Amino acid sequence: MFMPLMPEDRRMVDGPVGTSKPWGLAVRAVVRDEAGRWLLVRRSSQSKHFAGTWELPGGKLDPGETVDVALRREVREETGLAVRPSGVAGVTECEMAKAHVVVLYFDTVMEAGAVTLSAEHDAFTWVAPAELRALDLNPQMKDFFGNDHTHP
Repeated sequence: MFMPLMPEDRRMVDGPVGTSKPWGLAVRAVVRDEAGRWLLVRRSSQSKHFAGTWELPGGKLDPGETVDVALRREVREETGLAVRPSGVAGVTECEMAKAHVVVLYFDTVMEAGAVTLSAEHDAFTWVAPAELRALDLNPQMKDFFGNDHTHP
């Protein structure tokens, strides 16, 4: 059951003790092809954060959006693919300039589409799990892959 935060609950989510940064939530999709390779997208040189690095498709939740809807939306926007989450693959957190971000990673099932990138990314690749660490990954991805979530 989803329950919205009440104003009196804000003090619990305004960030860690001693800071004024809020907590944010983002989602990432582990999309695999028939050969078990993972889809990674490269952030374009125009990106504000992590330009030129590789990542799993995904992004931040819009206000009032559930994690599954956000995951489907972000993957569709960034890659043109329709996916559905099939389970939680892992979680990381990172420090950004304006927020502490918790990132939920989901195993997904590809339902339809062909990869068509948004302007946010300039390349994509399908990579075998053993080859993931050889790419120039953004810091969030390094944390996720560092926890050895690369099992098929």
